[in-house]
Amino acid sequence: MFRKVLVAVGLLAACAPAAQAQITPRPEVLTGAFTPGFVGEADEERYPVRTVRIGEVHISSGRVIVVDPFLMSTRDRPLKVSVPPGRYPVDLAVADAGDSGQRVALARLLISDTPPVRWALAVTDEQDPATLTGDQIFGYGVDAGTGAFVDAAVPAWLEREYPWAAGVGYLEQVQGPDPAILRPHIGEVDRYMTLVDSWQVRGEAAAPELGIPYGFALVEPLGPGGAAMFSSGWGDGHYASWVGYDADDRPVAIVTDFAVITAVNFPPASDSR
Repeated sequence: MFRKVLVAVGLLAACAPAAQAQITPRPEVLTGAFTPGFVGEADEERYPVRTVRIGEVHISSGRVIVVDPFLMSTRDRPLKVSVPPGRYPVDLAVADAGDSGQRVALARLLISDTPPVRWALAVTDEQDPATLTGDQIFGYGVDAGTGAFVDAAVPAWLEREYPWAAGVGYLEQVQGPDPAILRPHIGEVDRYMTLVDSWQVRGEAAAPELGIPYGFALVEPLGPGGAAMFSSGWGDGHYASWVGYDADDRPVAIVTDFAVITAVNFPPASDSR
């Protein structure tokens, strides 16, 4: 359903096609899912939703990366929006999906208690929402069932402290660990794997205490900043985030939608290509 756009370039403005419909946010979900008594709907199912605060994450750089934390590297670009350096609460909108368990439908980095009056797709400096049509989005890929809000200063620190962090992540993505490549660096690899294994153990232990059995939730200080990590809805996929702005056009929240509850309006099918 969701696809990341590869390229969309017009040759001449005078010859450009008319603007096509795009996915737009549903404020009643992006905001409402974090209010008491909210009930979400998806595929004719109704899911009661509750808010779980997992802690505060330190954003030292004023920039945020949204990413699968088990795959993050310096290749991941921060969002264009900036925030004052500081500590920010992180909330999960957890949907009661009955026999399918407690699912993290949305995750929110709360920048301010001021209510948002508009929402915009969260993008990096390299991304332009005007290039998207139909059901295309910008977002991030999840391959370990986990999403995160990460201080933009963390990946560089992580790769300095754990030089094989990026290498292990890359090999996991493309082919699985290759012993022949990793063997000469086994000490560094083991040190990094001990770190991420500890995230998994502590995150899986913390989630049931928050009412998310079989889930994952962890706020971790890392070098100059930190990362807030959490289960991603039904699991792996490609997920968009949205920035909420107040009446003075200041960012008040960043929300990732894990597609458990539909938090976007889909354009008509005739406009989706």
